[in-house]
Amino acid sequence: PTPEVVEQFDDILMVNEGHMVYHGPRTEILDYFDERGFSCPPRVDPADFLIEVTSGRGHRYSNGKVEKKDLAVTSEDFNNLFCQSIIYKKTHEAISKGFNEHQFENPEDFQKAKSVANLARSKQKSEFGLAFVPSTLLLLNRQKLIWLRDPPLLWGKLFEALIVGLVLGMIYFNVNSTYYLRMIFFSIALFQRQAWQQITISFQLRGVFYKQRPRNFFRTMSYAIAETVVQIPVNLSVSFILGTFFYFMSGLTRTFEKYIVFFLVLVCFQHAIGAYMTMLSSLSPSITVGQALAGISVSFFLLFSGNIILADLIPNYWIWMYWFNPLAWALRSNMLSEFSSDRYTPAQSAKFLDSFSISEGTEYIWFGIGILLAYYLFFTTLNGLALHFIRYEKYKGVSVKAMTDNASEEDNVYVEVRTPGAGDVVQTKARGAGLPFTPSNLCIKDLEYFVTLPSGEEKQLLRGITAHFEPGRMVALMGATGAGKTTLMDVIAGRKTGGRIVGDIIVNGELKNPANFSRITAYCEQMDIHSEAATIYEALVFSANLRLPPTFTEEERMNLVNETLELLELSAIAGEMVGRLSVEQKKRVTIGVEVVANPSILFLDEPTSGLDARSALIVMRGVQSIARTGRTVLCTIHQPSISIFELFDGLLLLQKGGYTAYFGDLGVDSVKMLEYFESIPGTQEIRPQYNPATYMLEVIGAGIGRDVKDYSVEYKNSELCAKNRERTLQLAEVSEDFVRHSTLNYTPIATGFWNQLGHLTKKQQLTYWRNPQYNFMRMFLFPLFAIIFGTTFYQLSAGSVKKINSHIGLIYN
Repeated sequence: PTPEVVEQFDDILMVNEGHMVYHGPRTEILDYFDERGFSCPPRVDPADFLIEVTSGRGHRYSNGKVEKKDLAVTSEDFNNLFCQSIIYKKTHEAISKGFNEHQFENPEDFQKAKSVANLARSKQKSEFGLAFVPSTLLLLNRQKLIWLRDPPLLWGKLFEALIVGLVLGMIYFNVNSTYYLRMIFFSIALFQRQAWQQITISFQLRGVFYKQRPRNFFRTMSYAIAETVVQIPVNLSVSFILGTFFYFMSGLTRTFEKYIVFFLVLVCFQHAIGAYMTMLSSLSPSITVGQALAGISVSFFLLFSGNIILADLIPNYWIWMYWFNPLAWALRSNMLSEFSSDRYTPAQSAKFLDSFSISEGTEYIWFGIGILLAYYLFFTTLNGLALHFIRYEKYKGVSVKAMTDNASEEDNVYVEVRTPGAGDVVQTKARGAGLPFTPSNLCIKDLEYFVTLPSGEEKQLLRGITAHFEPGRMVALMGATGAGKTTLMDVIAGRKTGGRIVGDIIVNGELKNPANFSRITAYCEQMDIHSEAATIYEALVFSANLRLPPTFTEEERMNLVNETLELLELSAIAGEMVGRLSVEQKKRVTIGVEVVANPSILFLDEPTSGLDARSALIVMRGVQSIARTGRTVLCTIHQPSISIFELFDGLLLLQKGGYTAYFGDLGVDSVKMLEYFESIPGTQEIRPQYNPATYMLEVIGAGIGRDVKDYSVEYKNSELCAKNRERTLQLAEVSEDFVRHSTLNYTPIATGFWNQLGHLTKKQQLTYWRNPQYNFMRMFLFPLFAIIFGTTFYQLSAGSVKKINSHIGLIYN
């Protein structure tokens, strides 16, 4: 957090690797570490200083009060120091005195604390804040909102029911009763496919459950009940739409009583099979296993439903599956309901039911409905028990020991890169640059961007922005929320497919060609999307092999990959799979995947979002290292710390409405930017040890509740704006050298079809190989199916109509 945020706290509790390294007043923490040999410099955020020191990288902050060999390094060292401190002893003394009124200056504070203590004691009787029924109702309301806010899923289910009902009705339109077994079987079995979707839905919700349940937000059974009850209205609608069209088009007995029984069986089966699939998802460690178990179950249910192989022909060792099967109970109930109608004589009913191997007896109709409802309750209960007692933790992050502190850790990546201008030779191979590339001057002149609103009216998001971005420099793109930072970068990078763009985007004196601009640029998105089965090294190699032209040798590609790993401090974990990395590590992989494309220009969208101070600093130092190789770097960033902000060379600051409030160098300790704003009459000077990034955002009105002057007008009328425009026009001039090495000559795609096919095939092969659950389930399932089908139809001859129909069913299944 920034200094102004830290100032809002009274106490600070610091923990590292499970050890408490400090717990006490905020106002005393810097003095505490100062006495132990670590002093916070004026230009460093206290939060960054504290994290650096306690993570073993504090030697650079040594103040000489303690000899370097005696400085604390590990979390155990800091814990031992704190346990010997006066602050620690005072805390223990306060705890030993117990809870009494004398500890509070204000009697009202004591009464408030007492009420909290009473509430805590009441929690000993019940670990939950609400009783079972209110908690369940609250969860039910939440689950309802989740479903209502996913209209594609809801409308998709209803539309599917309509289409399937119509298609089935047309296929079996007024067919002969000899087809009723297979016809009714299909109408019921289709609900297994919809229930199968519940595996994915439950897995998506399970992560939230795992987070909230240990904190006693609710009881497990409350969640399990709410998860299934919320589906009742959807299930009723789906059954009604599909069942109604199918029932009255297929020629079944058209009486209200028989239709209600048919509809009731569909609803009960739909709930039973849905609860069963939800239970499977709770029992499964991954969605792959869940889907495999669902596949096995559906195959069993189809095979032993009484349709694929008739009940009389099922071997004795498998007959238990027929009586357990919810699909068989539903099929039996609807068949008995149909053939117990007045349309058929007793002899006809007996004949048809015997040909389908279904026992007579209308009591089985309601018995089947009761069994399905019992299954629904049983599977819902098992789902609750599985959620309560089984918890699959996801492995996150790879632990890497902090690298030894080195004051010259960035020496290997800083190079002198002369900014190309008219007449300069642009092909460069600098130390740390990896491969030869063309340094690029990127200029934007009077850039404007318009979008069309639903009303048809145009809205302007960017207004006359003129700026230039030179090789070897890292420029921050900042501004208030909604100022247009990401919009501007997307427009420059060519990522905006809609809207209207006015103005010029110039690369090395030539207008940008959208077709091949991606060949010289790289774009790091805010979301880190990678193939989780690939290692870090493989991810970078894959990107290099597909995005570098064939003019580079294999050795040159691998050298670039290895150098990029070193720049981003990924070498130590290069063999780890991406799916096991932390957020910060994935962020560096995202940058690395783009850098190995050997770009001239690098765009980054919020590279520090979601990272702590230490992780963000590692990422941004890596980005700075890349810029020092002679590349042009443009980066949007939100509220950086002082340490991160002052890694940038320049700043493009946008004001709300898409106006430019500042563009220029930051200078050492941000002095140039601060001098510019402080030179404007009425602008308050920055406070000591205040974050310059926060200061300039507050100045232009991006802070909390400030009404300020229009700094975009101040910039437009300033001498700085005129100098910037002059420099932009100078860099935008065409020169013979730039034309000779023109980026316009690049082809849109770096490599040919066969190279792409080879590397993509290899990647897919590795992805499958590293998914043992998927491979094992496939290798296990098909032999299992063969055994089940073989033992079920073992030596089954074709000596009767029933047996022939069963053989046909086997071919179908």
